[in-house]
Amino acid sequence: MLIDSFEAGKIVKAFQEGKESVKVKLDLGFRKKEIFFKKDDILINNKFYPVETMKKLVKDHGIYDLNDEITKIAFFDQHYYKLEPIEGTAPTLEIDGIRMHRTKHMTPLEDAQRKISYIRLSEGEDVLDICTGLGYTAIHSYRKKANVTTIEKDPNVFKIAKKNPFSDELFEGISNKDIKFILDDATQVAKTFENESFDVILHDPPRFSLAGELYSGNFYEELFRILRKNGRLLHYVGSPGSKYRGKDFVKGVQNRLKNAGFRTKKTPDGESVLAFK
Repeated sequence: MLIDSFEAGKIVKAFQEGKESVKVKLDLGFRKKEIFFKKDDILINNKFYPVETMKKLVKDHGIYDLNDEITKIAFFDQHYYKLEPIEGTAPTLEIDGIRMHRTKHMTPLEDAQRKISYIRLSEGEDVLDICTGLGYTAIHSYRKKANVTTIEKDPNVFKIAKKNPFSDELFEGISNKDIKFILDDATQVAKTFENESFDVILHDPPRFSLAGELYSGNFYEELFRILRKNGRLLHYVGSPGSKYRGKDFVKGVQNRLKNAGFRTKKTPDGESVLAFK
């Protein structure tokens, strides 16, 4: 059972107001529960937790697993991984403090939905989803009844996704064999696909500083090879801008895609490139 810092804040506020109980959202909104106060403790599912502990959860922003010991869904393994709550919606994944989804002016789910709408995905199409992450674009593709193959290199990302209730459909699809999941390096996996294997490629890599190989001309050539004639690729780039000392990073991506054989244009939000074979 999960609780985030926002709901912990509601509990603390209700306690300070002298209420006997308060309704909160657990499991990131998938479960609603009335919890009760007993002196300086909180009763949740027949377990007592000190109010002081809840105050700590508010200060140390995150998502927590309510077991015998309350544990934060975050850990360090060469990089720092964290499931970061977004109030009222699905969480994002942070790696070394960098969010893997757009959360400004949109939710992570809206971010995934926008990418699917730009690519105009249709039922029955063969889709390659590169960099699974929490699985939101794979899930939206699955809902469209596309044939989804998704690749994730980092087992720690997969580990975090298993803790996220909003990723449950990803694992449902994998279990039902409606989603093919590959835990490996996308630059190597792409070489194993036959020519013209996919109608659509959704390429949503981490920023260049974390995964420069996923922005390389050689990798784009592989994507061109495995995409069918008249196929579409959506490449999320973001808006790195000033971090590259005034260089037009998106234009650089477009140039390398063109050199690989694609026709390209920017999406209306300017943060992705649409490429066509």
